[in-house]
Amino acid sequence: MALSDINFATSYNKAEHDIANEFYLPCMRSAEQYDRISGYFGSTIYIIAWDALKEFINNSGKMRLICSPYISEADEAALSEGYNARSSQLLADSIIKEFEAMVESPDLSAPSKLLAYLVVEGIIDVKIAIPTGSEAPAVKRLFHDKVGIFSDGQGNKVGFRGSMNETFKGLAEDGNIESIDVFPNWLDQRDKERVEEADTFFNKLWRHRISGIQIYEFPSAAKEIMRARTEGVKWEELLEEIKVSKSRALKWKPGKDPEARTPRKHQVNALETWEKNGCRGIFEHATGSGKTFTAMCAINDALKKNETVLILVPSRDLLKQWNKELRETLTELEIYYLLCGDSNTEWKKPGKLAAWSGKGEASHRIIIATMDTASSNEFIKKLSQGSHLMLVADEVHRMGSPKRRNILNIETGARLGLSATPRRYGDPVGTAALFEYFDGLIPPPFTLEDAIKSGVLTRYFYFPQRISLTDGEQQRWDEISDEIRKLMARTGNAPDGTVNIDSNPRLKQLLINRSRIVKNASGKVSLAIKVLKEKFQSGQKWIVYCDNIAQLNAVCSKARAEGFDAYEYYADMEGDRDMTLDYFSQNGGVLVSIKCLDEGVDIPSTTDALILASSQNPREFIQRRGRILRNSAGKLFAHLYDAITVPVVSENENEKGLSIISAELSRAIQFGENAENPACVTDLKNIAVDYQIEYSTIKDGGIEDDDEE
Repeated sequence: MALSDINFATSYNKAEHDIANEFYLPCMRSAEQYDRISGYFGSTIYIIAWDALKEFINNSGKMRLICSPYISEADEAALSEGYNARSSQLLADSIIKEFEAMVESPDLSAPSKLLAYLVVEGIIDVKIAIPTGSEAPAVKRLFHDKVGIFSDGQGNKVGFRGSMNETFKGLAEDGNIESIDVFPNWLDQRDKERVEEADTFFNKLWRHRISGIQIYEFPSAAKEIMRARTEGVKWEELLEEIKVSKSRALKWKPGKDPEARTPRKHQVNALETWEKNGCRGIFEHATGSGKTFTAMCAINDALKKNETVLILVPSRDLLKQWNKELRETLTELEIYYLLCGDSNTEWKKPGKLAAWSGKGEASHRIIIATMDTASSNEFIKKLSQGSHLMLVADEVHRMGSPKRRNILNIETGARLGLSATPRRYGDPVGTAALFEYFDGLIPPPFTLEDAIKSGVLTRYFYFPQRISLTDGEQQRWDEISDEIRKLMARTGNAPDGTVNIDSNPRLKQLLINRSRIVKNASGKVSLAIKVLKEKFQSGQKWIVYCDNIAQLNAVCSKARAEGFDAYEYYADMEGDRDMTLDYFSQNGGVLVSIKCLDEGVDIPSTTDALILASSQNPREFIQRRGRILRNSAGKLFAHLYDAITVPVVSENENEKGLSIISAELSRAIQFGENAENPACVTDLKNIAVDYQIEYSTIKDGGIEDDDEE
């Protein structure tokens, strides 16, 4: 079929059209050539119409792609200077790193290998574009304004220009196109001229004839790596694997709308394993990797089976967020919602909760409750328990605290827990209780490294900032350390050599007082202003994580004095927190926060974070990192700045003193290991050596903090 046999609309958008079946797939099946200006090389796997690829290859189809490399600003500056041996190596290293990450990704292995095969066999010809000089900003906009041209070999050409969904890193039949204008060359003179202009521009770009853009050939070193990775590969088998994977995803897709979001491979694998485990288990998936959406896929399936769903969350912010996202996502069914907790008291009316939580044969019902409400005797007594009830616990680790374990007595059918860090630090009893109730973890975990490789989270740079105590702070540290040492000597050790801190209130208070010296180090506020003055650019969105109100107020006050738009955000703040977030999301600036951004509050467009808060709970810094790494349109990298406070410790310092330093280093080393600049870890390892702390044991510690907003 020729392109001219297709009846095209003048434009398409996802709200009103099935872009895949009305435009993208028919064009791929009819074309012999596809020219495309796109974003980054790795995003190529999202613009190939896999369902039409077989016909395209059988038509002897060829694709010419011009894209940008995934590189830092420093490397981009080096490449913009022009072609030389170093620039060639930078390009090769960038593409190889991106390709290897995709191949190792749980989601993208098969499509990445097939992409490599197409490049090696010359079916896809790739060139790399680098903007140069003063025209660079305009050139960058060009690559965000996606342009493509299909040709069928009979003189028919159809061009399109539009936008893609840059935040959803999943395979889609429509190439992730959000909206496009379409212009065939056979209908009228104006469209013919538009196609000719697009075609001429593309060919000039391809032949290195556009000023302000340096064009590089695809690096031979990268192609050789791809050749080695695809040796013995049969493209037909890879294509079939991709199609089977997409078919499996359709079973769990919440909604019949072809444009609705579809679960990724790691989400489908988790759902299938959970189902085989009797619909019981905990998903250990990285913050920002789509745990909520995965759970919604399971919830949608449960509702179709007439099960009633009970969703438990640890905070009022998450209560609001789940309510909003469920209503936006589960549009196929007519669902009734009951909110319990915060200011929602409707459930307390006689018979209300019992009726809502009963069998859902007549209607589809979802109850969303805070964990504090759900753990109350009143709630549990009113709840209609049984196998018809599906329980979903977000941030499930929070449900293991002593006052909330009452929830684990609720009788249900399906049970699903969600957490990036389901093990409760320093609380083996709470962890064991959770794992027994939910029947363990669903393998494999989906780690932060997996999420970055899959493009689910943004790559990041990490910059630890070492801070020393002032003379006065150090003196106070030494005085308390001396008191601790003397008290521990008088107290004595247990038979196993440990000291029971809980049985000695004076010792416990001294340890808390000493840790506060690190938490409240005055150098942190000065560091915050220094980093903001050096790095902040107008329009950016920064989050500063503080330890306490005093520190937050000091940062806000000094930041405003320096001319920054700084906004406080914490649980008991005056004013409307939601309005503060909305204003920040739209206008940028510096959001100075305490803890309540750790769980559930998403601002994907945030690109930079400064962490002043010291914590001995790894969960807190893991969640903070996940918040800043969420994908957003135009967001290439994130940047994390971290205050590492290191006091001077005497030779006879007790182990508890070193544990504070270990906690600081633990956070920093974990941040650094997955960063784009892993060399930052070297200095941290040297600090560990200076304090004679065994590096391999640093990451194992931590304590659980169950304080709520």
